[in-house]
Amino acid sequence: MSKLTKFFKNTGIFFRDYFIKRYPLSFDEQQHDFFEEELLIKNDFKLYNVDINTSNEPIDVVITWVDNHDPKWIKKLEYFKKQQDKNILNPMSIDNARFENHGEVFYVIKSIERFMPWVRNIFLVTDNQIPKFELPNKVIIVDHHQIIDKKYLPTFNSHVIEAHLHNIPNLSENFIYFNDDVFVARNLPKCHFLSGNNLTSLFLNRKNLDVMLGKGGNTPTLSACLNSRQLLFNKYGKDINIPLVHTYIPLKKSYFNFAWSYFGEDISEFIGNRFRSNNDINLATFLVPWMMYLEGKSILARDICYYFNIRSAFANTNYNILNYKNKNKILPHSICANDFIAQKSTLSYNKDDLIIFLKEFYR
Repeated sequence: MSKLTKFFKNTGIFFRDYFIKRYPLSFDEQQHDFFEEELLIKNDFKLYNVDINTSNEPIDVVITWVDNHDPKWIKKLEYFKKQQDKNILNPMSIDNARFENHGEVFYVIKSIERFMPWVRNIFLVTDNQIPKFELPNKVIIVDHHQIIDKKYLPTFNSHVIEAHLHNIPNLSENFIYFNDDVFVARNLPKCHFLSGNNLTSLFLNRKNLDVMLGKGGNTPTLSACLNSRQLLFNKYGKDINIPLVHTYIPLKKSYFNFAWSYFGEDISEFIGNRFRSNNDINLATFLVPWMMYLEGKSILARDICYYFNIRSAFANTNYNILNYKNKNKILPHSICANDFIAQKSTLSYNKDDLIIFLKEFYR
C-alpha cells in the first residue's frame, strides 16, 4: 500500500505509523524501541549462551534499605534534622519520599531469588533494622556500624552509605548493587553482569548531565554526579557526562578501594554529611563504575529497565504495560519503581498501587 493510499483509506493508521517511526515508543532509559525489545533481548541471550562467557567468580548482591516507619529511626531523623543549618539543608534531602518504605524490598529479594538463583549472598544494609517478613537463608543483615566509622553515624545520606559498601564483611570481589526500588523482571544469567573474562557490564543512560543541569534541576544527586565527573576528568582527562541507568549496578570491591586510595581526601570531605549535600560524591553509581570502564574492567551493555516515578500519572501506564508483558512473556530485564518529591505528587497517586502491582507480578 502506497503512503498516499494509506493516508486516504486508513488515515488513523497512517498517522500512528508515522509518529511511531518518527518518535519510537520507549519506556526505558536506554531508549530502545518498545516493539523491538524482545528481539534485542533474545539476540543478546544468544551471545550469553556461549560456554566461555560464564564466569566462575562468585557474585553477591547488596541492597540498601530503610524502614521510615520505625519509631526509633524517626526519632533520630527528627533530632538530626533540627541540628542542621536550614539555609544549607536541601529540601530534597529530607523529602519524605526519599525514605518512604512501601514494603517493596520483599519483592526485590523475591525477584533476585527467582530470576538470579546463582547469586551467592544477598547483603541487606540497614540502620539497626530488620524487615518484618521472614528472610531467605542467603540474606544477611549488615548494620551501618559494621561498615561506617561510628563518628559519621547515624547518617541519612545514601551517598555516604554507598561509599562504604566495600567494607561489608565477606563481600565478594564482584557484586551487584541494588536500591530497594529495583526489581529483576526475567531470568538473567550471570554473564548479563559479568562476562567470562571478568569484565563487568556498564548500563548507560541516554541522558546528559549538561542537559540536566541546563534545565535548572541541580539536585543533590546531580551535584554528586558532577563532582564525580570532575574527579574523573582530573585523573583520566575524560569529560564523562553520561549517568547510568536507574537499575542494578555491577561493581568490583577492589575499585572502591582504588577510589578511596586515590580520591581519599575528596571522599573524606563529604562523608560527614548526615544528609545529601552539594559536595557529595556518587561512588557506587557514577565514580566507581566509570573508573572501572576507564581502567578497562567493564564493557558497555544493554539493560532494558522500565523506570518511572510511582507518584506520577504515568505510573499506572507502566503497571498496565508490565502486566501485559508479563502475561505474554516479553518482559524487560528490570524495573525501577522510583519514589521522589512527595510535595509534587499527583492526585492519581495511591500509595498501595505499587504493592498491589508487585503482589500480582511476582505471585
